[in-house]
Amino acid sequence: MTGRGIVLVANMGDDSITAYGSKTYREVFSIQLKPVGTKLMSTNHFARGPVVGPGFLCHRKAADQLLAANIYDDSLSIIDLASLRVVKTIFAGNRPNRLEVFEQSKRAFVTNYDSDSVSVIDLCVQQIIGQIPCGIMPQSIVLNRRSNRLYIANTGSNRISIIDALFMDKTDCLEVDGYPVDICCDGTGQRLYAIVQSHESQEHNRLIEYDTESGRKSRCVRLGTMPVDLLCDDITERLYVLDAMDNRLTIIDSTGFTVLGVIELGKMPVSQSLEADGKHLHVACMMDNRLYKVDLDAGLVTGSVLTGVEPACVLVVD
Repeated sequence: MTGRGIVLVANMGDDSITAYGSKTYREVFSIQLKPVGTKLMSTNHFARGPVVGPGFLCHRKAADQLLAANIYDDSLSIIDLASLRVVKTIFAGNRPNRLEVFEQSKRAFVTNYDSDSVSVIDLCVQQIIGQIPCGIMPQSIVLNRRSNRLYIANTGSNRISIIDALFMDKTDCLEVDGYPVDICCDGTGQRLYAIVQSHESQEHNRLIEYDTESGRKSRCVRLGTMPVDLLCDDITERLYVLDAMDNRLTIIDSTGFTVLGVIELGKMPVSQSLEADGKHLHVACMMDNRLYKVDLDAGLVTGSVLTGVEPACVLVVD
């Protein structure tokens, strides 16, 4: 693949990954994923609809590879971005949800939503080498590159698991007041942010800031009905939260922990990715099968394009 400045979209509903130019939103290329038969449904010739289900994307810069976690056939696709070919598809775990690459050890860590574990994949030999038990229904995972710790949001409990990425061992748990849905770290590695849904009602969903050294809660701010995706931009000192039910993007000042503004989007925004300059945000909306471009300086949606079926993840590759 020549050039960069593309926006990749994983279409969970039709087993495809599509790339668009970040400025024009014109389609650059599309990759169709095929099942490898790790599940019975993947080998059923009478099955209709998607059987792979790419739900999350990660760019491995060191090797210029795209990693796709596929929910329906429990696999991880490794795609060479130079040739646009799937070079390997391997078993990842039971319903792989999110993943992080730890380049220091050339490993990928994948959360398995249906087996309460994190799979460890050796990217050199391209195979799974172990599984680490964690909490109930692990979803979001983030690597603190300052401490080499992995944080895993267990959506079925009130705990965030902590794993040593070097030794591949669970070290601790951070207890939160609710169900952690999505998490991210700031650039210093000193602050962990978590979207936490209330045990009692949807009216008390919050964004909470934790100190990574002490594990203590420092600040929080109220969110909307169904916050699902969180992004931190250290350059502008902002946090971006997508709400899948209210169909909006909430912009939060990470310094004062106050809401700066709200931008209306399409139906069910579930994933977002920021351009390197921090000026444009790209958002995938699953219910209306569209990708939206948001000008963050103007606070407006400036473009959109029709995607494949059920876009579940968006990723900018500059």
